[in-house]
Formats: sequence, structure tokens, C-alpha cells
Amino acid sequence: MMDDGAARRRRVERAVAAAARIADARDPLGEEARQRLPSTSGLSQEGVELALGRHLEIAPSDRELDALVAASGRARRCHVVLAANVCTAPLRAIAVAAATAPEVVVRPSRRDPVVAELLVRALQADEGFRRAGGTIALVADIALGGAGAPAAGEGGPGDLPGAELHVYGSDQTVATLRAQVGPGVLVRGHGAGLGLAVVGLSANLAEAARDIAADVVPFDQRGCLSPRFVLVEGPAERAEALARALHEALDALGARVPRGPLDGAARAEVTMYRATLEAVGSFWEGRGHGVGLDPAPRSLLLPPAARVVHVAASSAEAAPALLAPIRGAITAIGAGGAGPLTRAAAAAAPRARLSALGWMQRPPLDGPVDLRTP
Repeated sequence: MMDDGAARRRRVERAVAAAARIADARDPLGEEARQRLPSTSGLSQEGVELALGRHLEIAPSDRELDALVAASGRARRCHVVLAANVCTAPLRAIAVAAATAPEVVVRPSRRDPVVAELLVRALQADEGFRRAGGTIALVADIALGGAGAPAAGEGGPGDLPGAELHVYGSDQTVATLRAQVGPGVLVRGHGAGLGLAVVGLSANLAEAARDIAADVVPFDQRGCLSPRFVLVEGPAERAEALARALHEALDALGARVPRGPLDGAARAEVTMYRATLEAVGSFWEGRGHGVGLDPAPRSLLLPPAARVVHVAASSAEAAPALLAPIRGAITAIGAGGAGPLTRAAAAAAPRARLSALGWMQRPPLDGPVDLRTP
């Protein structure tokens, strides 16, 4: 029997309902998440609370749910391979998988499996999910060789196609798993990405800085929607004013939501980035963050994902050349003020999510967060 749209949407709704339990600190699932995530996610306790309380997509509109179902594929089985960068990401990944197929198989991140484990546990016990035809399981490894082959007695002209594999992680992980799949498996890869903030001439710099800080702090800047670069339209003095304001905004927010601990490799990356920026521009370091300024950029230097932001002065004419080396990696653009620079950035990365500053880390639950993959 063909899997109908109502059942697909119902499975997504039940995944969202399970996530709402995790967001609720009074629910046993929410309690367990808050106990376990500080040691697995790398976030501070306050960072975990910010992630669960503000960045789980637990109130999608009807329009967003319809868009998610419409954008999803169709298959009998959907295999999901998750990464550890963003602790709340399993919700969207599982919701998309549940819209794609009645049978979902999830391989959680080995480093941070918490939210995936809790969602799967809740859905396995959810009668509404089962009534919508849904089954879901956690596995240690995906059986890629036969992932798309029909089981005995399956198949036939009215059945759904074999399987999809949704891979979240590094580009290398996506490429490796794509090469290993068996026949009948459609692979949708969601590799490395980053966010770009654009501050136009009409933007208020203090407000833009506060909004950018609100986009940087969640998940300690490790997600593909997190802004790593800020292009500021206008002269170098305007970019410097934004960088100083951003330093102050990150310092204030960092007092309420401390950054998680950095390992030795991350600290070394921050040190190297700081030395480079001090040679060509300026660098401000504060309470668990850093802001680098390049007042006359010839290229963009990628900062480490440790609440470190690279600010550069730009114009609409200069932006295409600056963005050319990273345009394929831009997953999200946050715009502060309309204008030529915002239009130039959007044209350079036409498949990136576009939002207002302050909303980069809170996209609608309308499908995969990474729109670069069809």
C-alpha cells in the first residue's frame, strides 16, 4: 500500500511531540537530556539549556509541516547517519526521515547520541507514530550493501521505492558512505557548511551586533547555520565599529551562556587565527569568544568554530570575489538591512537559507536545514 501524505505528516508531528518532551525540563526525557548533554555535547550547562529551550523546533506551523512533507522523498526505508556538531539536529533529521519513509533506521553520533536516543525511545513507545505506519530503530552501523534491496515478499508495482540514506557530517563522511551504498539507495548528503552575516548600510550597528551574537552563541558556533564571517557594507571605520560592538555583545551574552571547554587543537586554532589577524587588522578577545577585523580584505580567513567571528569591510562589487572560495559552503545568510551587499551575497550563494540577523539559528521546520542538497 502506498504511504499517504496524512500518515507522513502524522509521523512528523509525533517526532515534534517527542522533541517537546525533551525541551521540557520537567519531563523525564528533558531531565535526562539536561543531565547527559553537558558531558557529550561539549556545551556548558547554560548552553545546553539554550539549545533545548530555544532551538528545538517544537512549534512548527501547518505551512511548515506541509512544506517539510512536500520536500521529502518517498521510500520504504530511510537510513539516517547523524553528526555531533549540533545536539538538537536529530529532531529535524528524524522528522525528514519519517516523512520520507515509514521505516526509519538511525545511526546516532558516537560522541553525542543523547537527543537521537531519546527521540527514538519516545517514538518507539508512541502509539500515534505506530498507527501512522512508523517504525524506528537505533543501530550501531548502517547496513549499506543491502540497504535498498527489497526483503522477501516485498516489491511490486504499487510499493514505494527501496531506500534513502541521509548523511549528516563532514564532506569526507558523505563521500565515503555514498561510495559504499548498494543498488536502489538514494543518498542525500549534508556536508560541512557555515553561516554568513551581512550588515548593510541601513542597519543599526549596535542592534546588528546583538543579533549576530545571538546567532553565534548557540551550539558554540559549531553548526552549519552559525555565522563565521560578517561582511560590513561601507568603509573600514564602519566595519571596526561593528566589530567592537560585536565584541561587547558576545561578552555580555557569554556571561549568561558560557562557552564550553576547548580542547588543545581548538585552542591552537584560536591562537593561530589571533596572530594572523593581529598582523593584518585587529583582534578582540573576551569571555569565551574572539572577534577578528580585516579592514581591507583581499580574501577571507576562516576562523575556528569556537565563538570566533571574522569581520571584514566590503562592498557589493567586492563581495563576489571575496565569497567565491567559500560560496559552496555557505548554508545560511543572515541579513541586517537591505541593500546592494545583501543582494550580492544572496546571489553568490543562491541556495543558502536567508533570514534576518538573530534568526539564523532558528529556521522554520520546513525540510532539511541544508538547502544546498536537492
